[in-house]
Amino acid sequence: MDLGLTKRGDYVVRAAVSLARAAGSGEYRKVREVAGEMDLPLRYTPHILNLLVKAGLAEARAGQKGGYRLLRPPEDISVLEVVEAGEGSLRPTRCTLRGGPCRWQQMCAVHPALDEAYESLTAVLRSRSLASILEVDAQLAAVGNATAVQ
Repeated sequence: MDLGLTKRGDYVVRAAVSLARAAGSGEYRKVREVAGEMDLPLRYTPHILNLLVKAGLAEARAGQKGGYRLLRPPEDISVLEVVEAGEGSLRPTRCTLRGGPCRWQQMCAVHPALDEAYESLTAVLRSRSLASILEVDAQLAAVGNATAVQ
């Protein structure tokens, strides 16, 4: 089981972090700013940002002063919401034993374990906010800067 994100999911998380960093200013971030700051492919970044818009996490505004910004404060947006904006639902859709579409009402022997794992994973991601990601990022940057100075 791969618990990592797809490239699209990774890019959505990075774009959300970029918007979260600018959330306090109320200003809109340009596509170029987000792509440059988070090392995203410039041509793909509008699509990534629009996934956040479709999920109701961000808004887009056209024009010179336009761009993208979060609709809610970073502390009110869960990591689960961001990940699902890029990945879709994290609930398994394929039956491990039967190989076809998963029918949870006709469960196989593996379903209870996978369902418990899904519930645990989503509970953790739901309990973490974009603000908590920014806090960890700032701590890591401080450690990196302190190490670089020595």
